[in-house]
Amino acid sequence: MPSRAEPCRAMPSHAELRWPFIVGPSFRITSGDNLRAVSGCCNRSRMGYSNYWVIEGRILSRTVTSLGVSRILLGWFISPRGAQENCVVMFVWVLSVWVLGASTCVGAYTHYYTHSLSLDQVWTVNNTARGIEVPATVPGGIYSDLQDSGVLGDILYRFNDEEYRWVGYENWTYTKRFNVTDDILEKKDAYLVFHGLDTVTDIFLNGELLGSTDNMFIRYQFPVTDLLKSTENVLRVDFYSPVWAARVRYEAQAKDYPILPTCVDPSYRGECHVNHLRKMQSSFAWDWGPAFPSVGLWKSVEIIAYDVAYLRDVVLTYNSDQELLYWDTLLETGSTAVGTVEGVLTVAFGFNTTRTVSTTYNITLDLSEGRNHHRNVSLEIGGDIEWWFPNGLGNQKLYNLSMVFTGAGRERNEITFFYGFHNHELVEDPVDPDNPSLGRTFYIRTNGLDFFQKGANWIPSHILPERASNATTVRRLLEAARDANMNILRVWGGGIYESEDFYEIADQLGILIWQDLMFACSMYPSDEHFLSSVNTEVEQQVRRLQRHPSVAIWAGNNENEAALSQNWYGTSDRLQTYQRDYLSLYVDTLWPAVRATDPTRTYIFSSPSNGVLETIAEGYISGNTGNVLYGDVHYYNYDIDGWDSNQYLTVRYSSEYGIQSFPSMLSLEEVSESSDWSLGSNFSIHRQHHPLGNEQILQQIQRNIPFTLDSSSRDNFETFIFLSQINQAMSIKTESEHYRRGRGVFTSDGQGRTMGAMYWQLNDVWQAPSWASIEFDGRWKMLHYYAKNFFAPFLISPYISPAGNLEVESRSSHVRPTIVLLSDIVPDTSIHTVSRVTVYRWSSLEPVFLEYNATTLNGSGAFLIRSENLDNFLSTAAGDCTRQTCFLHLSLDSVLDTTQAQVNHTDLSLDSVLDTTQAQVNHTDLSLDSVLDTAQAQLGPDNFLFLSPLTTAQGLQVVQVEVVSVTNQEYNLLTVQLTTDNIALFVWLEVAGIQGQFSDNGFHMVTPYKNITFRGERAVASNDLLAAITITTLNSKIVN
Repeated sequence: MPSRAEPCRAMPSHAELRWPFIVGPSFRITSGDNLRAVSGCCNRSRMGYSNYWVIEGRILSRTVTSLGVSRILLGWFISPRGAQENCVVMFVWVLSVWVLGASTCVGAYTHYYTHSLSLDQVWTVNNTARGIEVPATVPGGIYSDLQDSGVLGDILYRFNDEEYRWVGYENWTYTKRFNVTDDILEKKDAYLVFHGLDTVTDIFLNGELLGSTDNMFIRYQFPVTDLLKSTENVLRVDFYSPVWAARVRYEAQAKDYPILPTCVDPSYRGECHVNHLRKMQSSFAWDWGPAFPSVGLWKSVEIIAYDVAYLRDVVLTYNSDQELLYWDTLLETGSTAVGTVEGVLTVAFGFNTTRTVSTTYNITLDLSEGRNHHRNVSLEIGGDIEWWFPNGLGNQKLYNLSMVFTGAGRERNEITFFYGFHNHELVEDPVDPDNPSLGRTFYIRTNGLDFFQKGANWIPSHILPERASNATTVRRLLEAARDANMNILRVWGGGIYESEDFYEIADQLGILIWQDLMFACSMYPSDEHFLSSVNTEVEQQVRRLQRHPSVAIWAGNNENEAALSQNWYGTSDRLQTYQRDYLSLYVDTLWPAVRATDPTRTYIFSSPSNGVLETIAEGYISGNTGNVLYGDVHYYNYDIDGWDSNQYLTVRYSSEYGIQSFPSMLSLEEVSESSDWSLGSNFSIHRQHHPLGNEQILQQIQRNIPFTLDSSSRDNFETFIFLSQINQAMSIKTESEHYRRGRGVFTSDGQGRTMGAMYWQLNDVWQAPSWASIEFDGRWKMLHYYAKNFFAPFLISPYISPAGNLEVESRSSHVRPTIVLLSDIVPDTSIHTVSRVTVYRWSSLEPVFLEYNATTLNGSGAFLIRSENLDNFLSTAAGDCTRQTCFLHLSLDSVLDTTQAQVNHTDLSLDSVLDTTQAQVNHTDLSLDSVLDTAQAQLGPDNFLFLSPLTTAQGLQVVQVEVVSVTNQEYNLLTVQLTTDNIALFVWLEVAGIQGQFSDNGFHMVTPYKNITFRGERAVASNDLLAAITITTLNSKIVN
């Protein structure tokens, strides 16, 4: 991991430089080398680190987003972590030697080869039928190119997804003219490499057909040694309409039998037959996104040339017993050569910037074996390593690894990347060894640690695949997941295998990745060409992603087993045929492909499923993929009261669950006009792709909040939006806490032992009603603020049981000996906690009842604090409270010090404060003062419990919530103090024009004052923030 830098300081002059320079643990540069001094500073940004280089008096600027500085730049510098710029010293070694094991500004995968030619950047694209010819950018896509050239406007504005659908019906030709240098022309073998073509193409170089493609997830290579010339090379890629290409394939297949479904649901407003193309499945529309059936060179294009071999990639395996790191290297040789070729392979492991171990192997490749040559080498690194852990459970230690293959002459190939030591396993143990019928556990164990998996589902960050790789957007979303205490994300199977940036950032942040293969909600062909193509796809993608410690598990598809077994698409008429296709794809093809490449991780056949073992026992297609005693479950029910925890299933692992809301008015205003701002408008109907979605949202709101829809009023529409976000946040809060409590549940019929909750979905691809917790522009919905709380490491979680009992549980996902943010996970430790239960009337800030409960949390799990009949509790403890007039507010603190708290406890004794009836408490070392001191010892977020629907609440008052002050703590961190004159519900702060997040939002104010913070993505002045804040409360919407 990059370390901290010293503050920016003056750079040494040329006279101050001394020889020799030690620039890394593996190389020494002497004055005899061609070396120039370079000065610069790093400035952290979302994209990476900006570096300013002065080379022979010229000032250059660029952004570093990869591990290597550049082809001719060799850097050893220390990355900044603070807000200010930090200086570094770098050196340019024109001979292009790499520093093995050195830290750099931002960790990333780099692949450098001495004889390569990038064909990225400037191309042209044309469509003769419409007379269009415009500049194009590679990597890119047709919608981006047409928008950049002014042919299209904002593709997400109003109804433009349908207005611009013609683009997907057309064929498009991309053309690149380029020259080639002699060092490439002189090589024995040259290959044209496309890292991503979307999707159906014919490719021509200098008028000669090289080949065709039909899988956007495959890297294609074509030999071009005899076709290249020094000047005026013309590369042409003809892209065929994906809509028509899919239809042609469907019609050919349908002569035998159709691949179902034949089209998406009409409410999606999309295109048909996408399951016949190896293309981003959601590009033809989904229930959360529009159809933009794009084409284009969505990843880089290059020419590589060599005499000996090209080092393609590596798969890593660590044997902890032998303390060996095994490297399965893949070397590619030319197709026209004969005999053998030789080279030298060096692998190196950097413990830090001063200590590296390496070894060198002489490699001989027999060209008669084909183009692809696997060479397994090992490196002894000893046992002095630190393991990589998920977010909140330990450090995300990453080591710098590199390998270099050197061929004849100056042929040099280098791959450098970060690696974290990890061991992920899927635990499927019998929940009761004496009674196998009660099912099996299902959860991921990392490095021997059992922990509750908390997270969400990830869809592409943009509907256009080339924009989905934007590092700024990816980092913002993944950091938001980290900040919401998530430790896992599921990359959903209808999108794309994500970019290198995505997995590298996940590695850095400790976000586990549940990786679906890209098959979703469909049956798929099983012909020889299709199976061969997807086999190559999976082999390439698994080899690319295997080295990432964040990748925890592979899943064959999203919901296809359930769709088949439950006849979603009418497969029952040809059930055996579709079952055969399913087994051919996921069992006979993809499973072996994954196992052969990555035997260290588990492959589950589908999600949801009954896990691996039970699915195999049932013949790979289970009759009930929603069996709560096995595997993972997807659960959606829009007809229940989402605020009632008793409505939810008790499962082993919930990998999908969700509820919709509308995005904020600030987001909708960006893509609409005033006539669109009502629930009944054509715009609101057009943007809702979930069948009956708007009606369901309205019904869900009205179950708990008094609201009458007025389709003619903008104010009413804004209220509806606000209430939809309240309903979503409350429903997912209720369900998520139910699953977390389920960890401590084990019923006589085997239900419980829940170990995972991933709600649907984290992010959005446009401004529309969806299940997302983060809006398209990065703005957090109320749900995401709530996720930060309900996924907190420690949480006090109240609910009302079916018997009408008040149940209060203290939940911890892991245990730390001291303050949560500063401590490591320590198994089998305990922490003393004090929970506070306060009863308030809706009409007053004065508590009706206050109770403290002391509990010792031993390890992670669920610990019962108290259970009592609610009506008895209200009539005895809370006086004349009823379910309609009062509610509960709860807090959880750790006992850390004995500073006297400002609490009037003249009538309290220690015994009255410590309710030990249901809690294992050793309070011999506790005093009343220590129990009551919560000023510095808050262990988890506050929580609350409504005792009846808000439609029946009595006593809610009109409130005045105001900003008292805004003060700067740092350049982008500000404290906001609020005040209220009464109980204020769902206090919601919005900021127009300033990107950032509050520390809390959508909260209830039960005290006259509350302090929160706001962190902007850039510097924010206190006056600017004060002017931009607007405050909304539920009181203002429902109390007259």
